[in-house]
Amino acid sequence: MTTKIVNIVVAGGNYAGLNAMRHLYATLLASPDQSNRSEVNITLVDRRDGFVHYIGMTRGITEPSFGSSLWVPYSTVDWLQHPQITIKQGTVADIQPTLVQLANGEQLQFDYLVVALGISRFAPIGIRSSTKSEFVAELAESYAQLESAKSVVVVGGGAVGIELAADIKCDFPDKSVTLVHSRALPLPGPFKDELRHNVVDILQNNIGVELVLGQRVIAQEPASADMADTLTDMPEHVSSTATDTTLTLSGGQTLHGDWVVRCLGTRDKKSIINLPSSTQEPIFGANGIRVKDTMQIDDAAYPHIYACGDICSRDTVKLAGVAMYGAYIAAINIARTIPSGSNNSPTLEESPLYPSKILLLMSKEHFIMQLGDEIWEKEKTRQYVSEDMGLQGSINGLSLNKVPAAYSPFDLAPAF
Repeated sequence: MTTKIVNIVVAGGNYAGLNAMRHLYATLLASPDQSNRSEVNITLVDRRDGFVHYIGMTRGITEPSFGSSLWVPYSTVDWLQHPQITIKQGTVADIQPTLVQLANGEQLQFDYLVVALGISRFAPIGIRSSTKSEFVAELAESYAQLESAKSVVVVGGGAVGIELAADIKCDFPDKSVTLVHSRALPLPGPFKDELRHNVVDILQNNIGVELVLGQRVIAQEPASADMADTLTDMPEHVSSTATDTTLTLSGGQTLHGDWVVRCLGTRDKKSIINLPSSTQEPIFGANGIRVKDTMQIDDAAYPHIYACGDICSRDTVKLAGVAMYGAYIAAINIARTIPSGSNNSPTLEESPLYPSKILLLMSKEHFIMQLGDEIWEKEKTRQYVSEDMGLQGSINGLSLNKVPAAYSPFDLAPAF
């Protein structure tokens, strides 16, 4: 009897995609006992040739030597060199019920798919690089513009804008740094105003960032691309920065910045998800791909397709740890399904719903966290804060520095 080859595709790397790869490896490839199991080929598709610790990007711009450590090439990860693992460096252009098409026209047929494409930001926070050498060069370019500027304006008071403004002011205390936000308080999302007021206090009184709240940017001279009208699912290729620029605000005020960075919003991947819905509900909802607790797409037509991380609708606040846990659930559920075949229905694991959480790292000395409805005291929060912004913890959690131990998908293992 010919053994059926089972093809698994993981579309997208980083926190979700790589943790899915890690657990697929540990449950399907690492075990010496391959009896009663179909041969498995696992393909990772990523437009980059390595993992990037996005959480550290704001400080990577202000400290390029630290920034260069944020990129870990896949070629340095031993277990990714397994003969049944293929890494395809390319851009996903189209996802259909049984195939993934890349931008170069190549098609990858799959039996199981994990969609972990995330969401995208404009450069330089969003990373247009495809290799580490390009990444290091782009960090150096951003740093050169920043270093030569006497005044910096950050537009957008979400988490990224807050952390970037704080990192710039702390690393360059002699520069004028202004954060502009359209609402009366920074940090949109399901958070308490008490937390927002604390953020304002830290930025203004502890760090020295000037805040302009309740005003929008309505004009820019010289003009640059209007990011709101940029119709692309790859905003990483569009710069959000400008030099020697004057901004006009909705209240009539003008601001000049030698370096201006607009931290405004994200773009999703809805345009490449071509999966017809079998119900009245669209596959891609307001907050991403609709998924079940098992991380399968919430549509009976696609029990073989999973989505995790920022691209799925699971959480309002997108977090790396939640992405990694969802990927773990997806991987062990695929591993449970493969040995039994389509004639059997194994019990699938479910991911819990997590309370909303935000940990703001406002330079190396200032941080604040809210978990659910509780704003944590600074000393209690300190246990989750590291000088490298969680880089080594992510490397360890994703097993980028060691070979994952084999385990049965029916025996739960630590998610990361």
